[in-house]
This record gives sequence, C-alpha cells and structure tokens, in this order.
Amino acid sequence: MVFYYIMMEKETAGRIIIIGGPTGVGKSSVAFSVAEKAGGEIISADSMQFYRETSIGTDKPPAWMREKIPHYLVDFLSLKEDFDVYEFAEAAAEKVDDILGRKKIPVIAGGSGLYLRILTKGIFTIPGADKEKQKKIREALEKKTTEELYAELEKADPAILDAVHKNDRKRIRRALEVYRLTGRRMSLWQKQKTESSFGDETNVKYFILTRDREEMYNRIECRVDRMFESGWIEEVKRLKEEGFAEHLRSKAPIGYVEILEHLEGRLTLEELKSLIKQKTRNFAKKQLTWFRREDGIWIEMDDGGEKAVKEILSIL
Repeated sequence: MVFYYIMMEKETAGRIIIIGGPTGVGKSSVAFSVAEKAGGEIISADSMQFYRETSIGTDKPPAWMREKIPHYLVDFLSLKEDFDVYEFAEAAAEKVDDILGRKKIPVIAGGSGLYLRILTKGIFTIPGADKEKQKKIREALEKKTTEELYAELEKADPAILDAVHKNDRKRIRRALEVYRLTGRRMSLWQKQKTESSFGDETNVKYFILTRDREEMYNRIECRVDRMFESGWIEEVKRLKEEGFAEHLRSKAPIGYVEILEHLEGRLTLEELKSLIKQKTRNFAKKQLTWFRREDGIWIEMDDGGEKAVKEILSIL
C-alpha cells in the first residue's frame, strides 16, 4: 500500500479554526484578528510562505504580526530543501497538538487548497502498488522536463490542474505517477471517502473567505505594485547571484520566474508587471474554483475584514 498523504491521528479535544480563500482576499489579516480575539496561534497553510529566501513575492504576514501572535510553518525551510504535503500534514499535526495542549486555539490559514483538504478530509491510499513498477515509472518521469510533465498531466488529469502550479515539478510528477501506476486519475483518488484528520474529539470550523471579484483583482494589482516598490526585482537578482535560480523556477510562486526572465532581457518592466498581475488574477480564479468544491462556511469580505472577523467569532 502506497501512502501519498498522512492522516493526523489525534485524540486531543479542542476547537480548530481553518481560514482559506484565494490570493488577495485578505486571509492573513483576518486570521490575525481572529487569533488575537479568540486566544489563538496561527499555522500557515500557504506552501509559498514556507521558504525563508522568498519574502517579498510571497506576501508573508509582516514582522509585527508575527511578533504579537505566534506564526508557525513560516520561514522554516530553505528553497534547497524538499518538503511535501505528507511532511506538511505531520508538521501541522504537531503544531495543532502543541497549541491545543496549551489551551489555545489553532488558527490554520492559507490559500493552498489541497493542503487544507488534507487537513479536513484526511488522506487517500493506493492499495496494491508494485514497487518495482513504481520505481520504473518514477525514473521515466524524472527524465522529462517540467513543461513536458505538465503537458502530459493536462491530458491525463485536467481536473487536478486547479491544485497544481505548472512549475511545481514534484506535485506534477506525483500526479502522473499515480495515474500511470493505477490507471486512475489522482483527482478521483482524492474524492474517495476518508476520515477527518483531526479526530472526533475536535470542533473544526472551516471558513472560506471571498470578496467582490473586481475588488479582489484591484487588491491583487495594488499588491503586485507594492511588491515591486519593496524591492522584489532586487530580491530575485540577489537570489540568482546566490545560486537559487533553478530552485526559484521549480518552487517559487508567480512572479519569481517572470522576474528572472526580465533579468535575462526577455521581458520589459511594463511587460513583467502586466504579466504577473494577469497570472495572479488567473490563479485567484482557479483557487475560487477549487474552494467551491470544499465543505466550508463562505464569508463575504468587506474592505477591512472586520465584518468577516465578527462573523467568524459569532459562529464560534
């Protein structure tokens, strides 16, 4: 039996808050306010915030937030280190147990929909896998470029693309490995019934934030402008000089690869900004498509998020 995700086995009683939603919706500020008012500590479920080298383009919670309320699974990895959803679930489980054990409330926040699904719905397993066959499949996939793998995944399992970035080689390869190994799409395996990752003794509330589409797009564009003003190009240039270019291409979020192309003379500054804004808007749209399939409590955001915070607290 091959396990692709881990299920958190916990018997600890307590409340757990999950806050998801697309990029640009305002998750970080809402999670901070809820944690501050409810006596909570925050666990990041944003895979792009794990890496310490990439700061400006990942829109991590500012230092003052992290000083006031503990934030976990932020800046704890190097781009040179591998970290998958299996390890995320294990790390998140440890943090949840620790926070509950101190009579605090875990507030899990992020836009990585698949990571949140694993926490809320557990794992899927693939029975009867042939290890030798799996090894051969993996070796064959490793010989292909990321672009070739993504093109194959588009044909084999288009439904999984909402949760897999085209530069995320590891997750693309894993989805293809599952398909070649079993003849069944990974998106179908994920739909099989599994037990909650948090156990029966916890009270889990999963909130999904949304806001007016045009307002969200405007926030995205303003955020991208702010990132450039904060020295995003200089950050990427420094990382390139330090030998992180290939790691950025395979792991970094939207913007880093495009800035590398700008530094290599393939995009003008205006083309660069326009492209990043368009790709980020498209990504937010895909995230919304993903979250619509989840069993969460939808909350419409106002401008500052105060209404959402009140609604979450009232439900709790």
